[in-house]
Amino acid sequence: MSEILAKAFSVLFPVIDPLAMTDDVRRFLDSGGRSLLFGETAEEYKSGRMSAQRLRVETLEKWQSFVAESQSLAGPLILAADADISAVHRLHGVAPDLPQPEAAREMSARELEEICFHMALGVGEAGVNLLLSPTADVVTGPNVWLAGRTLADEVDKAAEMVGAYVRGVRRAGLASTLKHFPGHPELSRQPAVEEAFLTQTMEQLRGGWQVFESGIAAGADAVMMGPGIVQALDTPVAASLSAELINVLRGELGFNGLVMTIDLDHRSVQRNAPLEEVAITALNAGADLLLLSPRALPRAAEIARAIVLAVATGRLPAQRLEAAARAVAGVR
Repeated sequence: MSEILAKAFSVLFPVIDPLAMTDDVRRFLDSGGRSLLFGETAEEYKSGRMSAQRLRVETLEKWQSFVAESQSLAGPLILAADADISAVHRLHGVAPDLPQPEAAREMSARELEEICFHMALGVGEAGVNLLLSPTADVVTGPNVWLAGRTLADEVDKAAEMVGAYVRGVRRAGLASTLKHFPGHPELSRQPAVEEAFLTQTMEQLRGGWQVFESGIAAGADAVMMGPGIVQALDTPVAASLSAELINVLRGELGFNGLVMTIDLDHRSVQRNAPLEEVAITALNAGADLLLLSPRALPRAAEIARAIVLAVATGRLPAQRLEAAARAVAGVR
C-alpha cells in the first residue's frame, strides 16, 4: 500500500457498533485507519443510557480485549466515545457515572472537575483515550436537535462547566472534544435527516463562543465542527465544511489542536454531493478527521482512494493531507 493511501485512511473516523472486530473494522485498520468511535443505538442515544443487554455483554474485560486486538493490528490509535453529562455516556456501567444535569449545575467547578476526573480514569482503564465531549453549545430558543442535551442555558455557567470537564479529563490523561462549533443556539430541523439552517448572524453566534474559549483555555485537544448550514457565511455550507469557520476557530479563538467534522453523511452536511466529494471538501476546508457513520464505513476504501486521486490531480494539496494526518497522530 502506498504511503499516501495510508494517510488517506488515517484521516477517516468511522463509528462502529457493536464492540466487535468485524471484517470492515479489520480491513480499515489493516489499510491505515487510526481512529475508531464507539457508537450506540438510536434508543441509547435518545435515553443517554446503555441497554441492559449491552451492559451484560460489554464488560471491562471485553473493552480491554477489543482495544488490545485493535492495537495489535494498527499500533497506537484514537479510540473515542461520548461521555456527556446531558446526553450519552457510552461507557455507562463500565466507568463511573456522571451526575444528572441538574445536580451538575449546582456543583462548584472543582466538584465537577473531580467527578469528571474519576469518570475519565474509568474510561481510560477500558482503553478509550478520546472523549467526544463536552457539548459547548448553548441553546437560546427552539432546537429540535439539542434541546435538553446541553450543559446549561447561561453562557457563563456553561463555560464554567466546560472548563471543569476538560480539566478533569485532562488530569486523568485523556483527551477531550468540544462540540459543535460554531454553536447551534436554535435549530428547527434535524440535521441528520434534513437540511438544517443556522439563521443567526455571526455576531449572534459569537455570543456563545465564551464556552468554546473556556474549553480551549482548559486544554481541549479537539473541536468537532457542527452540521448546521450557516447562513451568515458568504456561501452557506455546513460548519463541518467551512474554511471560514475553521479559520475563525484557529485564528480568533486560538485553537491549534485536532479539528474534526460531524458525520459527513448527515443530510445538512452532504446535501446532494457524493460522499467522497464531501470528504475532499472537508479536508480542503481545514478539517483533520472526517467522521463516518456506520452506514459509511463500508465505503471507507472508496473515500480514501478518492482522497488520493484528489491529491494526484491537484484538487487537494498534499501538504493539507499530511497536516491532517499529523494532527491525528498527535492525539494518541
